[in-house]
Amino acid sequence: MSTGDPPHGRANLPTVGFVILSHGKASQLLRLVAAIDREYDRPPIACHHDFGQAPLDINQFGNNVVFVQPHIATGWGKFSVVQATLASIDVLYASYGPDWFVHLSAADYPVMSGRKVKRLLAEATCDAFLDGRPVDARATPAGSTIGTQNPKLDHFNSAANQRIKRLFYTSREIWIPLVRWKPKLRLGRFTYRTGWRVSKVYDEFPCFYGDFWFCGNSKTAKVLMEESEKHANLRRHLRARSNADETYFQTVIMNEPGLQVCLDNKRFAEWNGGGAHPMFLGEDQLDEMLSSGAFFARKFQHGSEVLDCIDGALAAPWSDQ
Repeated sequence: MSTGDPPHGRANLPTVGFVILSHGKASQLLRLVAAIDREYDRPPIACHHDFGQAPLDINQFGNNVVFVQPHIATGWGKFSVVQATLASIDVLYASYGPDWFVHLSAADYPVMSGRKVKRLLAEATCDAFLDGRPVDARATPAGSTIGTQNPKLDHFNSAANQRIKRLFYTSREIWIPLVRWKPKLRLGRFTYRTGWRVSKVYDEFPCFYGDFWFCGNSKTAKVLMEESEKHANLRRHLRARSNADETYFQTVIMNEPGLQVCLDNKRFAEWNGGGAHPMFLGEDQLDEMLSSGAFFARKFQHGSEVLDCIDGALAAPWSDQ
């Protein structure tokens, strides 16, 4: 080790890569990548940008950023965002193979210094930081779990939310075709959920759900990239289901016998009473998000001034203590 190496020993810290899903303004993604580059010394980044929703010049990014091409047309709560994430993980590990990966949206931002995150990952006994909750309270993970669930995600535990997840994921569905006018004239469908449990898919593969965003190590990445029959069956089952993004990774990871999961996904979000989306964060939440123990926070409005405050806090000498 040279005398110029950092005091904590760079060689002992894990490599961290990033998987980013983007579909909006290029400037927002550029700012997030710049922050990650500062905090993690230009780490490997695999980005899936939906070029069909917003233009993006990939030449604006450094050579540590790889884009999934061709892109997948994504939609909110659709299985397409699961596919985009899986494609990004494939690209990340085919190109770099980091010890850990962090799953982000372009509306996220770091709220803990990269060096502190790396130290925590070096000490971690788990394979993933994932918000995983059973749809059926009697179901138990195939692996082991540690820690407690992120209190910022308590809305997932409500009886109404659990009922919705059962209907969305494990209930039989009847589809009736109909004509829709928004956003354009097209043939759509009306979905009737019977409440009767689907057979086979979940017989030996209990359904779990939770927040979409998570972190995993290379062992977790290998499980997600595995082409098993159970995974393929689950993908086929969820392909046309609502909110598939909040169950696929939970179900696969929580059903893997060799994985240990920390139930705190290390994300800060403010759901403001519960709804389809978390609220935009601002300076009112600055102190709380910086002291929360979360690695990243979401979500931030494009160009929000609070990002400058976060940059200043992370640049402080004590930020990685």
